[in-house]
Amino acid sequence: MLIAHITDPHIGLDPQALDGRVQPADALRAALAHVRALQPAPDVLLLSGDLADAGREQDYAVLRDLLDTALPAATAGGPRVLAVPGNHDRPHTARHVLGDAHMPVAADAPDGLHCLHVMHGGLHFIGLDTVLPGQPHGALGQAQLDWLARTLARCAGQPVLIFMHHPPLLTGIDTMDAYGLLQGRAELAERVAAHGNVQLIAAGHMHRPILGALGGAPVVVAPSTSHQIELDLRPGAPLAVRLEPPMIGLYRWTAQDGMTCHFSHVRTFEGPFPIY
Repeated sequence: MLIAHITDPHIGLDPQALDGRVQPADALRAALAHVRALQPAPDVLLLSGDLADAGREQDYAVLRDLLDTALPAATAGGPRVLAVPGNHDRPHTARHVLGDAHMPVAADAPDGLHCLHVMHGGLHFIGLDTVLPGQPHGALGQAQLDWLARTLARCAGQPVLIFMHHPPLLTGIDTMDAYGLLQGRAELAERVAAHGNVQLIAAGHMHRPILGALGGAPVVVAPSTSHQIELDLRPGAPLAVRLEPPMIGLYRWTAQDGMTCHFSHVRTFEGPFPIY
């Protein structure tokens, strides 16, 4: 199975915010074209939040139309699209516009939370909703942690991929860490360790490619399709943006070999060339 991972497209971002040098909708269109051109074709596309910059209905409509026009439908061989919200999103608005086709919610999800559980190709996909309305940081509250424990219990002994917006890591980028997952990280680690077969935790929010681990499972943070955060590990360093070449996460999973994680550049130079 091949899993593509796109995060933080920020559709509707004010063009003047980055001096007009980034057009998030165009950047996402290029990323989706890249996904469509991949061989073999991805089976699943994860969208891990900050789908829109200001949570406006018209921006989710743009996202929906980009997904529908750039990718074949799942019934026609396209990837199964699974989305969770981020701190810039309005989850109920996103869900209303994107619907089950792109943002399915588990029937037993805690009230008001956009959690999902989908099995595809022998792998359980569990999406967590880390959004605190009006706050840049994230949290996993008790109701969601209890739901996760019940869901993992139903997947006992089976492989699981968890994805979410705020990564359950401290990265050393102080300003972003202050806006990270500030509640529930230790409890998530306990549940991941207890299950013992979480193949990957995938996240966004940091606008950088980052690797880590939690509860014995690897954690991968994918970069944004729009713009990246400056890698500055000095204590208290100010937040800055860097316009690096955009990438997507690309994860290969088989029941025999487990998970291997790659990052794939959306725009490339000439090549590939044969090696003699």
